Amino acid sequence: MGRMNVAWLRASLYPGLRRLERWQRFQHQGLTPLGRFVLGLGFAAAIFGIDPRLNQLYQLFTLALSLLLFAGLAAVVDGRWRRGQVSASRELPRTASVGTPLDYRVRLHCRGRRTWRAWFLTERLPDPTPTRAQFRDSRQGADAGDAWFDRLMGYPRWRRLLAANRAVRVGEPQAVDHLSVNQLTQVRLRLTPLRRGYLRLPGLWLTRPDPLGLVQVRVRVPREQSLLVLPRRYPAPRLSLPGRRQYQPGGWTLAGAVGDSQEFIGLREYRPGDSPRLIHWPSWARSGSPQVKEFQDEFFTRHALVLDTFAASVSLNAGDARDASDATFEAAVSVAASLCDRIGDEDSLLDLLFVGAETYCFTGGRGLGGVGQFLEILACAQPAAAGSVAQLEQALRGRIGQLSALVLVLLAFDAPRRKLVRTLARAGLPLRILVISTRDAPALNAGWSGPPAQPIHPERIGEGLAQVVE
Repeated sequence: MGRMNVAWLRASLYPGLRRLERWQRFQHQGLTPLGRFVLGLGFAAAIFGIDPRLNQLYQLFTLALSLLLFAGLAAVVDGRWRRGQVSASRELPRTASVGTPLDYRVRLHCRGRRTWRAWFLTERLPDPTPTRAQFRDSRQGADAGDAWFDRLMGYPRWRRLLAANRAVRVGEPQAVDHLSVNQLTQVRLRLTPLRRGYLRLPGLWLTRPDPLGLVQVRVRVPREQSLLVLPRRYPAPRLSLPGRRQYQPGGWTLAGAVGDSQEFIGLREYRPGDSPRLIHWPSWARSGSPQVKEFQDEFFTRHALVLDTFAASVSLNAGDARDASDATFEAAVSVAASLCDRIGDEDSLLDLLFVGAETYCFTGGRGLGGVGQFLEILACAQPAAAGSVAQLEQALRGRIGQLSALVLVLLAFDAPRRKLVRTLARAGLPLRILVISTRDAPALNAGWSGPPAQPIHPERIGEGLAQVVE
């Protein structure tokens, strides 16, 4: 089948798969277990009672359909009548971590005229339905083990895309026995973030079964809030990197800023040849003689943690699926997050450098921000949409003179990345090279005579970091 025909087939299948997902979600969230049993019973009766001359099962189908329609109508009327009578607010922390359960409180305020009894509270989750562009891209969610028919129809890939798009997992709905009028009711909920970045919570649901116990009455409680989810971290040894102190133009308080300012140490009398820009005018006004600001240069240790963001080049060279390259990038982010407070000592600076839409360099340590700042930055890091490793090499060339050592977190160890390592090694910088790879160290370093690279398996990050030589 031609490529155009396959693309047309995927485009035509998307609306049907989207409707199927909505139907499955309705069965899971809109029906009670008893309601799902009645629905299945009705379908079975419709199939086996299709000929009314042979049996009377069509009556069972009619009964099941009538019960579900009546219960559904009652649930819709009850939910619409109660809409807008309850407001909510969450007590969320500023940040959370991937894979770590988060317990928080929700305050409910009932503005209706009657007390609400025997309800359940749960979060409304962001819609994980894949977009049309996601589904049409055959690399997203692909699996080499899929049969040709599965690859053609795309349903297994659709299920994997749904799982990949789910940003959060919530706990069981919590019972709310009473919602008294004009009183605050506190309920504890739990969620577990599954992806880093900003998590948007659109609101909450108040639910209870209808009088027949078949359909869930659902009342939407609008309350949109966002939560920054930090990358998953793993225990890692402290990296004692060799390297000498380097001259830092601007001193350590201005090491992360742009410009040539130096560290201010005091005032002195003006001497011929001093720049007029150094004159301290308030002191001249007080003393009657010109005073200038005096600075001193500083030398200290400054390391760099470099994150490789060029995941597209890895998948293009290796022919992997896009979700495999995404998993490799997420593993690299977790490695960088685990090491951002394990490099150097308290008297050194650390630069976090990566390439996105532009080159980003963030400096921490010695009063310029700590691990929290780096984690928030890494939470929002994304793979570079275009470009090559040469951009990373160019960004590092201008900083080599200020750095004492580097830690490279690479997505592969192919020719462009080996060229980058060779360039940095020629500059005399101590290097620690960590590569996200499923290969072992001898296979990864085959044919390579430069600084050795240490592989870290994307599914065994903690084990790989524990083997990092101090």
